[in-house]
Amino acid sequence: MQNLEPRRARWLKLRLGILVTGMSVGFATLAARAHELQVRQGSRLREMAEQQYDRDVRQAPRRGTIYDRNHAALAVTVDGFSVTANPRALRRRGIDLVAIGTRLATELSMPADRVLEELRRDVGFRWIKRHLAPDEANRVRAMLRESAYSNASEGLQVIVEPQRWYPNRELAAHVIGAVNIDGSGIEGVEKQLDAQLRGNDTRLRGVRDAMGRLVFAEGLSPSEGSAGHDVTLTIDTTIQFIAERELGAMVRSSEAVGGSVIVTVPQTGEVLAMASYPTFDPNDLAHSTDEGRRNRAVIDRFEPGSTMKVFTVAGALDANTIQAGQLINCYGGTFTIGDRTIHDTHVDQWLTPMQVLARSSNIGSAQIGLAMGSDGLERVFRRFGFGERTGLPLPGEARARFGERRWYDVEVATVAFGQGIGVTAVQLAQGLGAIANGGRLVRPLLVTRVHDATGSLVEEHVPDAGRSAIDPRVARLIAEMLTAVTEEGGTGTAAAIPGIRVAGKTGTAQKAKLRGRGYDEHRWVGSFIGFAPAERPEIVVTVIIDEPAGDDHQGNMVAAPVFRRVTEETLRYLGRLRRSGGPQSVGAATVRPQATTTGALVLPASTPSTQGDAGATVGPVTPSVMGLTARRALATMAAQNIEVDVVGAGLVVRQVPAAGEPLGSDRRVRIELEPGGGAPRPVVDADAGVNESP
Repeated sequence: MQNLEPRRARWLKLRLGILVTGMSVGFATLAARAHELQVRQGSRLREMAEQQYDRDVRQAPRRGTIYDRNHAALAVTVDGFSVTANPRALRRRGIDLVAIGTRLATELSMPADRVLEELRRDVGFRWIKRHLAPDEANRVRAMLRESAYSNASEGLQVIVEPQRWYPNRELAAHVIGAVNIDGSGIEGVEKQLDAQLRGNDTRLRGVRDAMGRLVFAEGLSPSEGSAGHDVTLTIDTTIQFIAERELGAMVRSSEAVGGSVIVTVPQTGEVLAMASYPTFDPNDLAHSTDEGRRNRAVIDRFEPGSTMKVFTVAGALDANTIQAGQLINCYGGTFTIGDRTIHDTHVDQWLTPMQVLARSSNIGSAQIGLAMGSDGLERVFRRFGFGERTGLPLPGEARARFGERRWYDVEVATVAFGQGIGVTAVQLAQGLGAIANGGRLVRPLLVTRVHDATGSLVEEHVPDAGRSAIDPRVARLIAEMLTAVTEEGGTGTAAAIPGIRVAGKTGTAQKAKLRGRGYDEHRWVGSFIGFAPAERPEIVVTVIIDEPAGDDHQGNMVAAPVFRRVTEETLRYLGRLRRSGGPQSVGAATVRPQATTTGALVLPASTPSTQGDAGATVGPVTPSVMGLTARRALATMAAQNIEVDVVGAGLVVRQVPAAGEPLGSDRRVRIELEPGGGAPRPVVDADAGVNESP
């Protein structure tokens, strides 16, 4: 600059100063901005970048499988197909939305305006249609391969997602349940055990490019992750099919509103079948109805009618309120208490407890209930499990509570024969199971095992040990009494099965009016509960038919035939009943057809034999002569070459060995008789209030 003119040198220095100052300011600004971005806003910007490029890809787990007791799949998860759209990508590529939307709607059998509405949204993801049929998925794929639509493949995709499938369609639908479009349980076991079946979502780290396409992902493969647990039920698909077939046929033929059938194992409480009608297809929930999805066996509360007489008589015998041979005044078929008159369909004056059950006497049951009193009758019902839920892993089970207040005498009388009290079908099945298994109340069992995806046992549910409901001797006596219901002169002859002895009870109950007080003369519930074989029960079957049309609404007309067919087919399937010819082996006893009168507790003419575990004969068992006169008891024993020691006079009240127990080598039985079958017990009399029975 020394050689430059002073004026030009000053100007050059000024320019250089300005340049240096500008550069300094620029570098300072750049450094400040870098500090701002990298230090002060670094975390926020990093998260924004990760949201744009690094994404968590949600991998839905495969829902666990539901199996029946024989490991047959009832609910499985399969690969389904769905169509998704990226409307922004379609617009960015200049796709004609009207043309492609119309074609897509045709291939998917959807309204065109609905598809276009989804494609015109300003979003990056929309479901177009989920759970496609295979042919629909193939048609959409073929469309996207066509030259006219190939450039839309980035905006339209057919993806694979887990889909629930029920291979047996309606079979056991009310037990298994169903899932919604997102795979969450909404009915049955699917809902109640949703947490175990669903599993846990797996999140995979992925990298997406500017177009939003997944170009890299690492971590677990789609087949891995926390899959749902597998659940094994006690249901047997064959028995379930039998129950549903017979129930559906009866409901349709009787023009009933609906019905339910439950088949259980009395010793363990295992539910072999639980059928409700009407039903639904869980694969097609869109066409199901609320009525069709309702599991009547656990949700519906109803007045049971005469089936409750079983528990009234059993509780009274267990409490020694009455004796087996005691005569109960039935007042010639009409009995008035307070402002209520009770009628019987059969005109009888005096009946034994067995005859009260066989002839289904309302008045006889009322007398027994009044003898026990309000508190005593409530205690009996509670011992049999009524008034509380059974605890089945099914949603919506009704409690059917009672006993919030003390019953008046009129209520005691009516409740004793099943009017004025609410129960569920599953409660009836549980209560009758306590009689069939010898006196223990065992909770119903539906789920036995839960395994994880590796096959390891997560949960195991064993049969409930139960609690004592009644004395085993009383249970055996009630079982013998209930056989009279299905024999000649009983009210449940339509439930009789040739070759085996059936214990059971009919029920026919009026339903309360929908509006106002009292009962509707045109709405009834017909029912039958029972077990077979009576000597060694294999199954307990409960049948409820709701509002059968016409005059044939009695339990013997609508429910007992269903019981017979379900029981017979189930025992045959289990190998306990031969198809035809000669004596039929049922359980451990050899039984021949035998019809007995309602006035006697008589076993078949050929003495049954008990068997050990290996099937070897241990010896003949003692027939029952409880409640018989000495003459008839001696005749029964003589027919089987049994010597009898007789003590006392009147009716048989005790026998040693007890009925069903092995005979001794001397084939001798001791029977004790008392006048009237035991000491007189108080029964209600219409005129005098309380009267001693003769």
